Amino acid sequence: MTQPTAIVAITSSKGGVGKSTLAVNLAGALAVRGPTALMDADEIVGTARRWATRAGGIQILKEGERPTPGTRYLLLDTEGRPALDDMVTLTRSAGAVLIPTGVSGVELETTLALWKALEKAGATMDNVRVVITRVPPVGRGGEVVREELRSRGVTVANTLIRQYIAYQRAHDAGVIVRDAQDDRAATAWSDILALALEVC
Repeated sequence: MTQPTAIVAITSSKGGVGKSTLAVNLAGALAVRGPTALMDADEIVGTARRWATRAGGIQILKEGERPTPGTRYLLLDTEGRPALDDMVTLTRSAGAVLIPTGVSGVELETTLALWKALEKAGATMDNVRVVITRVPPVGRGGEVVREELRSRGVTVANTLIRQYIAYQRAHDAGVIVRDAQDDRAATAWSDILALALEVC
């Protein structure tokens, strides 16, 4: 069976950082580049799975299922707060592991603690990068957080995912943010496209 060209996993040890929102929209951006599958490992809530199913254009997989031959990208939205050992395994099997974080002090502390725990546990850190999400569209808060994390030895994506109501409207309408009925949808989509280029 043909293996996906790239496996991208999105994981976090903290809820409310936009993990599923990032997963669905990034899968949508990758689907522009080639056949894409999404696996939502959160079988109870399944936010990404339900959202992506409504949006269409992405193959939806259950845990353990394999993508169809010719799939170029497989995006994995992990369960909420997975075990550290599972995260370490993920860094060894995925081409890229993205850890979303917001810009608050609590979120940064949690992200730094997770990064150090992964390093200590022997994770393949070359595959891991933090993505700063829910960035206020006005001001330099995202840039400041990005540089703070980098100064502490954390690999951080250049792309900042700014916070727009367009994401909520996309979720409510069952579409990716590109297709949301919102004045900022195109701007939000440009952030997602930039991250897709950076990751793959």
